[in-house]
Amino acid sequence: MGLEYRRLGGEPQLQGGTMMRGFISSMVTVASVATMMTALPAWAATSDKAITVVLAVELDSLDPCDTQPAQNANVVRGNVFESLTHVSPVSGKIEPLLAESWKQTSDREWEFKLKKGVKFHDGTDFNAAAAAANIMRTQGGPNYAGIACLNSGQIPDPVKAEAVDDLTLKVTTSVVDPILPLRISYVDIGDLASQSKPAKVLNPVGTGPYKFVSRKQGDSVKLTRFDGYWGAAPQIKDVTYIVRKEATVRASMVETGEAQIALSIQAQDATDDDRTVTFKDNRIFVMRPMTFKEPFKDPRVRQALSYAVDRGTIVPAILGVTGAPYYQMLGPQVNAYIPDYDEKLAMKYDPAKAKELIAAAKADGHPVDTPFDIVTRPDILPDGGELVQAIAQNLKEVGLKVNIRSMENTAWREFLRQPFPAEQPPTLQMISHDNTSGDASFSFPKYITCKGINSAICNPEIDKLVAEAEVASGDKRAELYRKAAGILYQQAGFIGIAEQIRLIMLGEGVEYKANPLSGLEIKIADVRLKD
Repeated sequence: MGLEYRRLGGEPQLQGGTMMRGFISSMVTVASVATMMTALPAWAATSDKAITVVLAVELDSLDPCDTQPAQNANVVRGNVFESLTHVSPVSGKIEPLLAESWKQTSDREWEFKLKKGVKFHDGTDFNAAAAAANIMRTQGGPNYAGIACLNSGQIPDPVKAEAVDDLTLKVTTSVVDPILPLRISYVDIGDLASQSKPAKVLNPVGTGPYKFVSRKQGDSVKLTRFDGYWGAAPQIKDVTYIVRKEATVRASMVETGEAQIALSIQAQDATDDDRTVTFKDNRIFVMRPMTFKEPFKDPRVRQALSYAVDRGTIVPAILGVTGAPYYQMLGPQVNAYIPDYDEKLAMKYDPAKAKELIAAAKADGHPVDTPFDIVTRPDILPDGGELVQAIAQNLKEVGLKVNIRSMENTAWREFLRQPFPAEQPPTLQMISHDNTSGDASFSFPKYITCKGINSAICNPEIDKLVAEAEVASGDKRAELYRKAAGILYQQAGFIGIAEQIRLIMLGEGVEYKANPLSGLEIKIADVRLKD
């Protein structure tokens, strides 16, 4: 019998979709491919029209195994590349995409039946061998050592993928993994046949409704409609992506007709009509203290960080409608979310308490006056620079010595990931973290476990709970993740600051219904231009 996973509970989105909480498996047959998100409305007749999309951050990779970061996914995911499965932003269910169906044949074996007649953009057939190659490559398999795929963290334990026949794929996991079909949704499929050696793809070839035309480094990326697409043809023919770092400039380009879609708009640039689209994508603005170095070795100093930040004042004052005070790492649709935490348990603004904790740590011999760097990016969120400055001022007011270091994405990422250089100063890293999967396994193993690539904390009790949750399902899985989250927050290993609300601006005559995945992927096939 096929296994399908879905998320339950939650609250309505601002636009399009329902935010889901929890994560359980239900033993039902996978839904018909007719329900896929790639299906287009009847009005979407093809045209020769083109659009320009203006982004806040330039993509740094065109490779199918680097689509986890939003700056890459916004261009290629769902447009150039597709995956075997897909998370529905409306229902939260795992839906078929390039896979027709799947079933679990034993504790560690899964069988996927693939869609027939799918072509890559170069005319070659998509088949089980291509799917297997991409799965093995994404996780850095034996033939792809040294690739360093950014999506590799979505498959934390090695799996073996192999073609049974052209349209049958077998995936064998090294551990019991009840959410494998969800993990597979993070493996985007590219045609690797043209790769003569294990290197990153520069001229991507996928199965999506748009094919790659060109990239001008630092300027633009161009796509065009793929006439051999297996699904319904999108309305828009050509797409050009350009980058403008200033939110006001992005908004202005849409106002003047230079662009038709602008991402990451600030509240002050929003229109008061339906051309400004709002949505939540479970993106939380958090602080990650480097717990391995002073002054953050003592959890009391880390707790003081939370008590010092006046979220209730600075978040609405600076972010306006694009943010709300928040105290956890993950949003309410993720199964590690702790109900009532913000109201009953959160370390809310109390500067006197912060000073008390810092003094207690100092009395026990901790060098609490050690200077540290707030590591951030200009694009971390709309008006993020001003918010970080306000946070720094709050921290200084309780006696901490703070320096702001704002850097571009590549340099910022070097501070994010292990191994941390011995000479690296103590840091408080600003992170805008999203989890649209509904399952904490896409956040916790890499962010809060001892060996997590993005982790700056090591707590054996957290590791034990996360490991137990990874092989559990349903309510038990959620319970274990919530326990791990409770320890993390009590230890102030991650400190929530604001839940983000995202804004997209549309040009005249452009229709697009945002959903919880819109922060990660804008499918041009879902965009309509009125006649």
